[in-house]
Order: sequence, then C-alpha cells, then structure tokens
Amino acid sequence: MRIEDVTASVGIGKGTLYRHFDSRIELLRAALAYGVRELQLRALAARDAADGTADGTADHGLTAVIAELAAMNTERDPASPASLCRLRVCEGWPEPFDPECEPSGALAPLIVRWQADGVFDRGESPDWIAALIIGAVNSPLMASRGDGDARALAAHAVLLIRRAFAAG
Repeated sequence: MRIEDVTASVGIGKGTLYRHFDSRIELLRAALAYGVRELQLRALAARDAADGTADGTADHGLTAVIAELAAMNTERDPASPASLCRLRVCEGWPEPFDPECEPSGALAPLIVRWQADGVFDRGESPDWIAALIIGAVNSPLMASRGDGDARALAAHAVLLIRRAFAAG
C-alpha cells in the first residue's frame, strides 16, 4: 500500500494524512482497530437478533454469529474476518501488538458470556476459542462451499466448536 494511493482515493493531501497519522504503520493499525470494532459490533448484533428469536436450542446466538462472519467473508466486507486477518499479517508489525487490533479479540466479549452461560468450558482461554472460530470461518473448506448457505455451514462449524470446547 502506498500513501499516495490512500490519499488519492480519499481526496486529501499527504500532509493532511500525516497530521493524523505519524506513519504508514500507524494508519494500518488504526484501520485494523476500526475493522475489529466493526466486526465486534456486527457479531454482537447477530447474537442479539438471534436471542430475540430463540427457538429453545440453547444456541445463545452462536450459529447466527458464525453465519454472519461467514456471510461477511463471502461478501468480501472490509471488516470481515478474512480481510482483517490478511491485514493483520500483511506487515512486520512492531511489537507489542495492540490487543484491540487482533481480529479474534472481536469475539472475546461473546466468548466470555457464552462461557458464563455454559455454552463453552470456562477453563478454556476465550482467545483460543475465538481463534478457532475465526479459523473455521476463514477455512478453505468453508469458502469452497459454493451453495451460499452460510447458516448451514455455520451450524456445522458450531457443532465442531461446541464439541471441542464442551462445558462440563
């Protein structure tokens, strides 16, 4: 990514951009943090919408969240898990890396809540569960299912993830 490309696409000068961001890395980090917040808002909205239509399966919106993440990937949404993970690995980011820039961190509040509700084992790290959810959504197998039924794929991913982290 060239700064000139960014400034040309948004219609500002380089000086204006550098008044807000000290470097290209700072700009990328801000874009990543924004995308992670957007991903979190979309996941929470999917969970909340599913909670309003609970069908007695004790799913707690997990299928709806995974279906939303899969749909975002299919639509190539800039805040999709696939886009954010590509952005996360596109640079040799200086350490330490900000936690709010980790795509899997977008799911942390949901995971903690699901652990409290008994959906997942409370002894497991929420980061580990979130990383596997993001990995499942970003998997080539999920992407290769061309039928476009994100909900069916999500239901299958939920079964696998719940088995792996069963509360007990």
